Amino acid sequence: MASLRSRTSLILKEPFSRLPTYLAGMFFNRGSAEDYDSWEELGNPGWGWKDLLPYFKKSETFTPPSFQIANEYVDIISPDLAPHGTDGPVGSSFPNFQWPIAKNFFQGWNAIGLLTQPQPNAGDANDVIYGPLSLNAKNQSRSSASRAYYRPIARERGNLHLIVGHAASKIHFDRFTARSVDFIRSNTTTESSKNPRLNVKACREIILAAGAPYSPQILQLSGIGPRDLLERLGIETIVDLPGVGSNFQDQPTMFMQYTYSNYPYPSPEWLTTNDTWTNEQLSLYYHNRTGPMTVPFFSGTLVAYLPLQNMTDESDRILRSALKVNTSSLLPINSDSTILAGYHAQNQILLERYRSAHTTVQEVAFGGSGSVPVALLKPLSCGSIQINTTDPSKTPLVDFGTFSHPTDLEIAVEAIKKTREFMNSAPMQETGATEIIPGTNITSDDEIAAAIRNLARSTWQHPTSSCSMMRRELGGVGDPSLKVYGVEGLRVVDASIMPLIIGSHTSSTVYAVAEKAADIIKAAQKH
Repeated sequence: MASLRSRTSLILKEPFSRLPTYLAGMFFNRGSAEDYDSWEELGNPGWGWKDLLPYFKKSETFTPPSFQIANEYVDIISPDLAPHGTDGPVGSSFPNFQWPIAKNFFQGWNAIGLLTQPQPNAGDANDVIYGPLSLNAKNQSRSSASRAYYRPIARERGNLHLIVGHAASKIHFDRFTARSVDFIRSNTTTESSKNPRLNVKACREIILAAGAPYSPQILQLSGIGPRDLLERLGIETIVDLPGVGSNFQDQPTMFMQYTYSNYPYPSPEWLTTNDTWTNEQLSLYYHNRTGPMTVPFFSGTLVAYLPLQNMTDESDRILRSALKVNTSSLLPINSDSTILAGYHAQNQILLERYRSAHTTVQEVAFGGSGSVPVALLKPLSCGSIQINTTDPSKTPLVDFGTFSHPTDLEIAVEAIKKTREFMNSAPMQETGATEIIPGTNITSDDEIAAAIRNLARSTWQHPTSSCSMMRRELGGVGDPSLKVYGVEGLRVVDASIMPLIIGSHTSSTVYAVAEKAADIIKAAQKH
């Protein structure tokens, strides 16, 4: 990543049926209504907040917190069940335990002017929240896509087959209609005669859901993508579609580090330093499903979501400066005109949203440990995914484009300063919090910016937007019915279709997208 001292960063290798929801931090929240209304503004009728809300609810079975947690955080967790689903496949609830430092977390943010948002899943995901997890409330265990959707029907559906240990490698077309898919073994590092292809034919249509890093790879290997890229690799062009692999978005994260000299008992750090205590907590979890082991390790449920105007007094200046940026100059010099048009349109929408008190731009999460992640949720920058070989076993080239738009770095600097203000608040100082990284000697904006370039990394869990659902003239890959432009019988249904990344974690939105896609596909098959 050029803007990060040419450092590399992690990305989840996710063409596997269950890995993403098995490895995610489990935070199960939605973006604000404005996040999804922005999708609609980019030419996607039916994809705004009011249209997606039923699908958020359809995917979810929400269970209120235990009596103890509800009573202890009575003004922090809303009892309102209306925004939630009650009979969906994915469980959402709260752990039966919370670290005592959570009280300091809420008091600290309140002390510097941020309000508490008791119900962040009703379209206003801002301020300080105690959020639910993708959690089976009864046994206090992770609710994954596999357990929610696949396992309950795996033995019942005669037409459902999971090909274990394989990954899709190429889609075949006949006169611009998708007809079949090649698969190769996914545990090999090269394509060879020892890794024979398995071909599966489609009776109706093909649904591509390999995730934001890999759906564009499969499309490009299949001849759908930027013509110049395909010709360079000797791939026959089925459709010249420059948007495939462009507009890649992520949420760059800086991890600040603190030590505590007066931490309230107990501390999550004990899980790695006190074997006796850890074994006691494991026993408590296995026998009673209570205690610290119900909370995701170093993750948790506490987040501050910061609109720009709540983060800095410099918001107006930052926005004025951003409006002067020539967005075309930020993309590769040979970018297609449709990509330039789409990026400009997105930036205009984002900058307008940045003025709102209901659009989050920054997240400060808190799991109770010394590591405090500070994430830029809705960056103006974007990157790309491109293959550089015809070998499907090789990982594509991923350019995150982090901080390629100068305004992102300005906002990140303000986020570090705001996090310091929070950690220096009286409630947090009761814990004896002392900053270690980036360090109290890093004070000027230039010094903070330099530290950010050394600290920032990808989320590796929230990549989106590389096969965007947008108009084709804006660099889109699919239409509002998720059909890929220029061909028949092919749709993309995963996080890559988001035209703009949302101001929250992404898992609940991906479930909602999938539920809506299912209705779209079923309706089409009836005609």
